[in-house]
Amino acid sequence: MQAFVINLDHSTARLEAIQAQARVAGLSLTRVPGVLGRAVDLREAADVDSRGYALRHGRAINMNEVGCYLSHLRALKAFLDSDAAFGIILEDDAGLPTGYLDLIQRLLERQHAWDIVKLSAFHSGTPLLIESIGQGQSLGIPLSRHMNANNVLYSRVAAEKMLRALTPMQLPFDHALERAWLFGIRLRVVTPSPCPPDTGHASTIADNLRYHLVWYRRLPCMGFRLVTELSRFAFGIAHYLRYKLIKF
Repeated sequence: MQAFVINLDHSTARLEAIQAQARVAGLSLTRVPGVLGRAVDLREAADVDSRGYALRHGRAINMNEVGCYLSHLRALKAFLDSDAAFGIILEDDAGLPTGYLDLIQRLLERQHAWDIVKLSAFHSGTPLLIESIGQGQSLGIPLSRHMNANNVLYSRVAAEKMLRALTPMQLPFDHALERAWLFGIRLRVVTPSPCPPDTGHASTIADNLRYHLVWYRRLPCMGFRLVTELSRFAFGIAHYLRYKLIKF
């Protein structure tokens, strides 16, 4: 297992903060230089679909979100270029709580049950629990939005499938990550969520109202979200039943 942290070149304080956490946790980090969104020329960025983003997300494209998304793709490639069988991809505002490496080890011992495990969240994800992983924590299959991608454990199979499916960008990365039915992968969450969604650093994305489209231009987004939530629910129920019946 190898851990990667996404960090913009100018964000030295954030890098120092997560490196300090990693030293306490006993975790070695490989830095992945983040993509500066405002430096991306959308006219030449084949990996970004601005129109598709507006239709699916209901907002004008935020160049900081573009940088975040492309940074995660870069981190996935760095993982696949390594010799590691499993990779942790962190954003530099991630939190590494006490017992973090023990948690990772317990998840690796249950690798039969997952392809991706999310360790931080803005929402509960309404998970169906499939098995205990000890220390009062369980592995679950989310039936609703979980969100946040600052602390994620990947298998190589998942990383390979996602890199093929995640371009062009049509959603923020944490939204795209959770559409597991498109990738054919087993997305799982740890509950209660063990890692904070951020550690108090000022956001480098700053998603605010100036990106929101007027209501009538958001109608395609509403339809897309309805289909997404129905797909998520059906996929989650199917995976839960399959897991319980044949322990795949």
